[in-house]
Amino acid sequence: MAGSERPFALDGPLGPWRALDGWVAGYAFLTLGVAATGALRRVPGCPAQAVLSLSILAVALGLAWATRATTSRVLLVLRLFYAPMLYWAFYHQVQALWPVLRGAPLDGPLAALEARLWGFQPALAFRPALPYRWLSELFCFAYFAYYFFIPVLGLTVLIRRGYGAAERIIRSATVLFYACYTFFWLAPTVGPQFWFPPARGPELAQGYVFNHLLYFLTSGGEIRGAAFPSSHLAVALLLTLHARRAAPALFPAMAVITALMVPAVVYLRAHYVLDVPAGLLAGWAAYIASRPARPANPTAAV
Repeated sequence: MAGSERPFALDGPLGPWRALDGWVAGYAFLTLGVAATGALRRVPGCPAQAVLSLSILAVALGLAWATRATTSRVLLVLRLFYAPMLYWAFYHQVQALWPVLRGAPLDGPLAALEARLWGFQPALAFRPALPYRWLSELFCFAYFAYYFFIPVLGLTVLIRRGYGAAERIIRSATVLFYACYTFFWLAPTVGPQFWFPPARGPELAQGYVFNHLLYFLTSGGEIRGAAFPSSHLAVALLLTLHARRAAPALFPAMAVITALMVPAVVYLRAHYVLDVPAGLLAGWAAYIASRPARPANPTAAV
């Protein structure tokens, strides 16, 4: 009956446990262990982070149970997008967790390697070499637009292809983010904007509009310890490649933005040059691991 059809092409209830829930709960449990260890060692910030991880774990389990049989479109969207809503919290947790495992960031060796490779520091030299306001604005636009990749692509695929297709994309982005976060607290680098003087973090770049919008997002949002590899480029490439198959209308714009982000992250001093290929490699590997299987040959014998 038409009245009994479930939204977003679902063929049954979500159930109390899906793979995406498992990744959220599993990563929350992992960070809880690291934060608890830090709290026992009296590492600053770790007691609060242990409480945060425990709270996220409880919320993830509670939300999954509460929406296990829902047919509400609002609750289904919430069940799908609660993982991306937690990225910010887990990202900021990194700078409290890495001191539990490392005594200092690894920027010194990485910056020294960059100097040997290029003969100078690209993150410091790029902007003065091309001090054009329009170019800075273009790069700020690309960096700012990246933050809309997940909601725009996720909602587009959800509406046009259904819950399962959207969930696969969001799950792949979530796993990639968690992998990057874990690497960040195992091998932290603070990045050029925190490493080189004045070491104050993001600064207002030249531009017109998007430089201010980007600064609004990053001035209080960037952290010390999450530069290598570039998770921005990793996730941008992953989502762009998914868009090529799942939302072709979005692919050209996402591809251009991702291409612009490659120089932008260095120009804006968010990353070292070496962060870029490492991020792109991570994004490509995540796509290969998460892309849907090719449909069976319809002419094959049954």
